[in-house]
Amino acid sequence: MKKSILSASIAAMIGGLGFAGLANAGVHVPAGNAANALSINEAGIGHILVVPYFTTQGSNATLLNITNTDTVNGKLVKVRFRGASNSDDIFDFTLALSPGDVWAAKVSQGADGRSQLETADKSCTLPAFVATQKNSFPTSRLNPAFTDVQKANETREGYVEILAMANIFKAGVADQAVGGITPATSPVFTAIKHVNGVAPCTATVLDTFKTDTTALTGAATSAAAKGLTNPTGGLMANWTIIDVVKTATFSGAATAIRATGAGAADVNANLVFFPQSDDLATTTAGLNINELTADPLLRSANRVATDAATGSVGAVTSTTPFIAASYYDLPDLSTPYVSALSATAPIEQAHELTRVIAAKKVVNEYLTTTSIAATTDWVFSMPTRRYNVAVNYRFTSPLSTNSRVYTDWNASTTAAVSNFFSAANTSLVNGQVCVAADTGANGVNQWDREETTTSSQFVISPGTVTSIRFCGETSVLAINNGTNTASGSLSASVALQNLNVNANEGWISLGTSGLALRTGVGPEVFSTTATKGLPVLGAAFAKSTSFGAVWPHRFTR
Repeated sequence: MKKSILSASIAAMIGGLGFAGLANAGVHVPAGNAANALSINEAGIGHILVVPYFTTQGSNATLLNITNTDTVNGKLVKVRFRGASNSDDIFDFTLALSPGDVWAAKVSQGADGRSQLETADKSCTLPAFVATQKNSFPTSRLNPAFTDVQKANETREGYVEILAMANIFKAGVADQAVGGITPATSPVFTAIKHVNGVAPCTATVLDTFKTDTTALTGAATSAAAKGLTNPTGGLMANWTIIDVVKTATFSGAATAIRATGAGAADVNANLVFFPQSDDLATTTAGLNINELTADPLLRSANRVATDAATGSVGAVTSTTPFIAASYYDLPDLSTPYVSALSATAPIEQAHELTRVIAAKKVVNEYLTTTSIAATTDWVFSMPTRRYNVAVNYRFTSPLSTNSRVYTDWNASTTAAVSNFFSAANTSLVNGQVCVAADTGANGVNQWDREETTTSSQFVISPGTVTSIRFCGETSVLAINNGTNTASGSLSASVALQNLNVNANEGWISLGTSGLALRTGVGPEVFSTTATKGLPVLGAAFAKSTSFGAVWPHRFTR
């Protein structure tokens, strides 16, 4: 089943703009066979992938396989690991996949306590050393008030974004004739195409990716001259979490987002290439960061925050971003993929991605039978939350509740667009944004295997919390875990909450209705009964002395 995540109003806007020749910095809209919508592809193949959870806690390691099912075109892919607390960038690089290629890597805990990525794969990466050494995750974007030990822990859990930035074509793009020379085969394609199982990764050719593309075609600095054209999807990914001591294994597939168009099997999304460099993106002529991301820490407009003196919510008057975006920050999940660039295009894309993921109720099983030492952890991943709310760590130290910054989605002229997270449903606890699950009859309801049910007598820890709240972007709910500070199945600790229920086996229904649904244009037009839900992905991870199992969450949307 495919779920559209581009509203009719946005699609109409795109259709009226026209695509030919429209380009700005590293985002280039296709001239033909263009995508006009994004959808979740339940078949698991797409243009954009999200791995909802990775961990290197305890004795766990995470294996990641990314496959290019396109046997004609190569793919230039952005791979970004984000932390579990507040979606901070903790490691990213660019991957070049040849046609039919599979890239595989392991993420484990290094001697310094931080996650590290290593691979023996022969595909090309930028920078090249990603493929030749153990790469410890940096901590520069994490809370500066943390100790080195705390920062290391923050790198050990999170989720992964995988975005096809461009196709790498073999031949046939006319504008590759730069300087009057038309090669029979693209030099870039030759550089990334495997020969006897090894990609040449020719440095002098891949060095062309150190600079941005000024146009889709027509110049030596164009995307076509670099061997790139608009991406047509074809990516899939699998993840495996292995407890290397207990030999327990969990595995699953990445959530796939596909760009689609009218009557076309493979359609062209926007080319969204940005160099893998720390050069400031704002130094490029014609680049407007507000057209490229909805991240409230990177934007310079449409931001809302709390006032330090009064605590009231108001627009951020400064036009200076809280974080100056580098090229490696782009693209992200909000970078316009099927629409023309505008100041609100990233906001509208982030809204639609969030809307289709949003669930009003999560249902799953649990198993904590003591005779087989069974444990169950529920993972809740919210990969689009960063484009609703983020934490400005430099607001004050230690952090106060006033350090939350929201993207002002109400600025959009699209009636349906409004935030899923606001000061009304979030709080800041231990430096993490928290949002509460439902309470009362629509909150937590548990059944054992024999129909016995209860919606009370739950013990929730840590502290004196009396209702479940999702603290952190990728939070873990450990069932019947007592007051332990690490979960039983995944050894999770970054964003952990324990839920202790009456029975050792059964199932739980958890309400996640969220804020009121916007019903018209303007910040005050909201339904009194309908709700949006919360953008949740995830699964239950059950482990015992003899097995490990992953049960995907079931949702009421």
